[in-house]
Amino acid sequence: MLKNYLESIDPRTLFLFSTIILSVIGLLMVFSSSSIVAMENHADSFFYLKRQSVFLVIGLTIMAICSSLKTSILSKNYKFFYIVGLVLLILVLVPMLGRKSGGATRWIQVLSFSIQPIEIAKYMLLIFIAQHLNIKNTRIKEFKIGVVSIFLPCIPYILLLLMQPDFGNTVLICITIFGMIILSGARLSHIFGIFFVLATSFISLIYVAPYRMKRVMSFLNPYEDPQGTGYQIIQSFVSFAKGKFFGVGLGNSSQKLFFLPQGYNDFIFSIIAEELGFVGSLLIILLFSALIYSGFKMLERAKDLFSRNLISGIIILTSLQIIINISVTIGLMPTKGVPLPLISYGGSSLVFTLFAFGLVLALDKRRN
Repeated sequence: MLKNYLESIDPRTLFLFSTIILSVIGLLMVFSSSSIVAMENHADSFFYLKRQSVFLVIGLTIMAICSSLKTSILSKNYKFFYIVGLVLLILVLVPMLGRKSGGATRWIQVLSFSIQPIEIAKYMLLIFIAQHLNIKNTRIKEFKIGVVSIFLPCIPYILLLLMQPDFGNTVLICITIFGMIILSGARLSHIFGIFFVLATSFISLIYVAPYRMKRVMSFLNPYEDPQGTGYQIIQSFVSFAKGKFFGVGLGNSSQKLFFLPQGYNDFIFSIIAEELGFVGSLLIILLFSALIYSGFKMLERAKDLFSRNLISGIIILTSLQIIINISVTIGLMPTKGVPLPLISYGGSSLVFTLFAFGLVLALDKRRN
């Protein structure tokens, strides 16, 4: 019955509805989870709410503009977009521009705002890969053309991300590209070969970096170092335990009182679980499910290869971010620093996620 009901709704309508509702909930939860920290750090409990509201207005405006875009601009200028993304990642490493935080240089400082270039660069790469797959489609079954030639352009992006370092987004991009290649019709045996090589490389990178090894060990047993590497995930567990079925009530979280780090950012789902309980958490998951479902329905009805490739890339990337973020908060994955789309505080993530969603709407319109 639910499947029949969903199929009766136009995917564009469901996609837009889910996006708007999740954005509004995100705004509400950013205020709820950040008000105490904002008062302590900025003497204004509305500090993060004001900024996130500005980001949301900008993002929705960009989404509206992009939804009316002639998408032939994307496919014709795919090399230009690739270079733009590459330049943005290079700028992060320029000493006068790059801003370091938490041991990583991932932001560019612009006046009082900071931009995280990977949030736009990853979509620039997806545009390039989507058209590249389109061009190589007739030979997609060949290992050299269908897999190697598609993955090679990703290497400069991966190297620049590892130099920041940003291991989480590196893994995210690699898996997304693999997903796009699979959906394009490449042979799975070819993909598994490359995947094995990359998986071995990533394991080696974890082993040689002490801080990554600490994250893995704290993931396996956070109670071994409860005041150190395991502290954040333990406090996340506490949030879920306190929330129970119906939650402690909106605004009543005790974990946001400086117990749970990044409670308004990467671990905002933990605060949702505490304040709104299992019911509220399930609602968020259902809304995300509707968003992803409608995205794939638009993918199914796309009339050209470029549209299918790019929509698949954006939806896969969004799905992975949701899965990784929620998995981290409940202890199923090591801490990755991946925000929850549309919900977590952060201008770069919110604005460019809405930018990508605008492209999905424009590509869907192209079917006519």
